Amino acid sequence: MPYMTVIIPQVTNEHKDAFLGSWGTISKEMKDLPFVLGVSGGQIVAQDGALVTDFKFLQTMAFATLEDAKALKTSEWAQAQKAKYEATAAGPPLVGMFKVADFPKGAAPKAFTQFSRITISDESKHEEVRKAWEELMGILGKESWGGVSVGEGEHVGLGLVGWDSLEEAGAAMKEPKAAAAWTKYHSLGSCKDVMVKLE
Repeated sequence: MPYMTVIIPQVTNEHKDAFLGSWGTISKEMKDLPFVLGVSGGQIVAQDGALVTDFKFLQTMAFATLEDAKALKTSEWAQAQKAKYEATAAGPPLVGMFKVADFPKGAAPKAFTQFSRITISDESKHEEVRKAWEELMGILGKESWGGVSVGEGEHVGLGLVGWDSLEEAGAAMKEPKAAAAWTKYHSLGSCKDVMVKLE
């Protein structure tokens, strides 16, 4: 199974334009590295059901193995980017590494991608959480994709689902059956949900 790193850099509004202006170059350079399978990124437009007013950005990097992820982290390219980031960032980035299902083939990207993160205190609850998520997706009529965290620390599940618009997502979640399933899923752990306009 492949791996995916999810990163939320701490970029201030002051440095927003410079960051966005450089993202195209940075993402292309990452994609050209031999140990990176894929790269995506975009602005976070909503979080936990509310529109985001400050600048927030989420990026992902995919790897075939954990060794490839470590190779990127220790590469000269990554060290140079780290120095540039630290010179202007408001703080260290939020980073999560996940073991994920095989990447969907031929799936057409949606305008918005929902990243739903759930932290559970007991790893034995994983199956219950997975079933609750699948029940929710079944009610919504949505295909989803995701994985679980790797390494020491908290046990975190990650689910991704695409939407054509924020309005579609909002209306779907207001349906009684979907709302009940959403509440059930959220009752199983500590959740954070963001909507990203991936480029």
